[in-house]
This record gives sequence, structure tokens and C-alpha cells, in this order.
Amino acid sequence: MPNLPSTVGIWLVTAFVEALLQGMGMLQGFLYFTWYHKDPWSVKATVALLLALESLQMGASIANVYEWFVAGFGDFDNLDVIHWQDMLQLTALYCSMFITQAWVVAILWVPINTGPSSLTLVTTTPVDKKNIVLPLLIFVLSLLALSSGIGEVIAVQKYSSLDVTSVTNVLQTAAALAADMLITFGLCWRLRKCRSEFQSTNKILNFVILTAINRSVFTMFFAVLNMILFLTRPGTFAFMIALFVSDKLYMNSLLAMLNTREYAVQVSGAALAEHITMPNFASVTNSRSKPATVYIQTTTEVRNDVGGRFGLESVKTDSDAV
Repeated sequence: MPNLPSTVGIWLVTAFVEALLQGMGMLQGFLYFTWYHKDPWSVKATVALLLALESLQMGASIANVYEWFVAGFGDFDNLDVIHWQDMLQLTALYCSMFITQAWVVAILWVPINTGPSSLTLVTTTPVDKKNIVLPLLIFVLSLLALSSGIGEVIAVQKYSSLDVTSVTNVLQTAAALAADMLITFGLCWRLRKCRSEFQSTNKILNFVILTAINRSVFTMFFAVLNMILFLTRPGTFAFMIALFVSDKLYMNSLLAMLNTREYAVQVSGAALAEHITMPNFASVTNSRSKPATVYIQTTTEVRNDVGGRFGLESVKTDSDAV
């Protein structure tokens, strides 16, 4: 008989955490389609596909729990069997992670017009077609993680045989970890290239860079934790805490990137259409008999999607002679 607390006990706790994160993701998905319904169909289709996969994964996880504790109640041998529900949820999990990583790579190197706040989603500066080594490497690593994960699902029929998949498990985790590290580096490097002398632009860039780093810290931490627990706690389901939570973090991090675009613009001060500074009066007069010419300089902040930048344009207006 398996050790229940260290196997299915951990599974139940993980399923509860999954359900919480799934609810957060569904709420973010609802907010995305409410706030950004004018986004391109390619972006909306990606979000819809991601939510569908995560819902499928969550449903399969609940169905697997039902198979264990209701349909197979009292059958301890049944707890060792990897049912089709479990295979389905693992497949959906790995596909969801792959789609998220591949999509982040795509928006980093392919300009997408998503409206006036597009800078926080993707830089629209011209892409150097020759510089495809990094995105190609990230895509290959993501594909390797996907294929290794699905291969592990197909190869194992019982949980007691998980040890034989240690190589593929480590390969899947290491590939996903390396892809996340390169995504973070690529995002920060590409956004830093868009820095300008305008403070509002740099504030937005700083916010997006910080968001990218925070996203990667969580996903990379759970990838490392997954690998460590799998190797150091054999015969238990401890590693599933990190595995089954990781895809929910991918979903929530991607949706958070999309939903915080307008917020990033607002905190930078670029959401206001125009700011009028205190007038700079330059009186030019030679005598009291001559009228003075007053120059009023106003600073107008405009949104400029060209080059992926928000800028300040100063316009000097000559007033009537005083």
C-alpha cells in the first residue's frame, strides 16, 4: 500500500492550490476580454486557447481525483495507475507551457500593433532579421520541453515507475528553465534598447522589465524546485507541487502582462493627453514705448507609436504683442 500522505495527500493539496490559481486566471481572462476587446485576433485567440487548455487541465485533474477516491474507493492498487485523465491533464499542462513561452518569444521579435499602450506588450522598433539566434534557441528549448514532457506521459503507466523517467523529467525541467532564463534576458535586452531621453517612456520600460523579472523568478523557482524534489524525494509526489502549479503561473503571468498595459502607461504619466507647464515668459523690450513680445512655451505629451515610444513635444507659441 502506498504512503498516502506523501503521495495522494500531496496530490489533493496541489489540486486545491491549482483550483485557486485557475480561478485567478479565469478572472484575469474575463478582465482581458472586457478591457482589451480591440486587441488583434491573434492575441485574443492565443488567450482563448490558453484558457481552454488550462480549464481542460483542471477538469482532468478533478476527474482523476474522482477516479481515485469515488469510482475506485478502497482500491489501493488503483492509486498506482496513471489513468487517462491524468495523462490528459499532463498533456494539457505541457502544451500550455509551450504556448506561453512560444507566444512571448513571438511578441518580442514580431511587431504587433495593440493600440496606444502597445509599448508595454511589445516593442515596435524595427526587428533585425539577422538577429534570430536567441528567439530560435528559445523556441527549440520550449519545443524540447514539450516533447520531453509528452514522452514521459506516454512512457509511464504506473506511478511506481516514475524513477525510470528521471532523465526525461530532468530534461523537460531543464529545457523549460533555460527557455525562461533566455526569455527574461531577451525581454530586458530588447526593452532597454528602446530607452530614450523621455522620462515617461523610461518609466513604462522600467515597469515592463520589472514585470518580466518577477514573472521569471516565479516560473524559474518552481522549475528548480520540481527538479530538486523529483531527484531528492523518490517514491513521493512532492515534485508535483511545483509541476502542477507551474503552468498556472505561466497562464497568470501572461495574462498579467496583457492586463497591466494601461496601468503601466498611467503610472508613467503618459495617460494624460496634454500637460501644460508653467509659462516661460521671455519679455523682449527695448523701451517702455515698444510692445513686449511674450513667448509662452507649452509642453504637450503625446502618444507616438512610431518606434514604440512615448514622447514629449515642446511647442513654442508666440502670443500677441503686449
